[in-house]
Amino acid sequence: MRTFDEDLKAALEYHGHLCAGQIIGVRMARVGLKMLEIADALAEKDLIVYVEADRCIADAVGVVTGCKLGRRRLKLMDYGKSAATFLHTGKNKAVRIASGKRFKPGENEDLVEFYNKIKDEELFNCAWVTVDIKPEDLPGKPTVSETCETCGEMVMDNRHVEKEGKKMCKSCAYGGYYKKV
Repeated sequence: MRTFDEDLKAALEYHGHLCAGQIIGVRMARVGLKMLEIADALAEKDLIVYVEADRCIADAVGVVTGCKLGRRRLKLMDYGKSAATFLHTGKNKAVRIASGKRFKPGENEDLVEFYNKIKDEELFNCAWVTVDIKPEDLPGKPTVSETCETCGEMVMDNRHVEKEGKKMCKSCAYGGYYKKV
């Protein structure tokens, strides 16, 4: 396992700046890996991580664990929380780690020194959990692919819906985040 400093350096190189989210995310990931007894996260293929916010913390967790969105091992659950669930599919064990009490450093205080004074037990709430993961959510090739009968685009991993007797993508069925011009 890399040291905290090595993990933080890797996270900063990826993310681009030092902030509380990077430090907390690195520490959160390290606690999750320790609890799941994973010595070398970058070589581990049975780890899936669910991050609960699309903020700095997600980048740090992804870098430390080696989990990537495109490899289907990093999942975004947009709950707006500084929390992540670490699932080891081979061991069928999962732990959810959430930031508990909010700590605020002084204006000119060194962030790394400030957060490193706080024990993991004070910084995080940890709980063993279960995660019901569907086969179409696992890493690997798409299990089910359908063509949307409205727009003609491919919908992977059983993400299509049936509406008005047609197989459709969610944006055609319910409206998307974009509008065609």
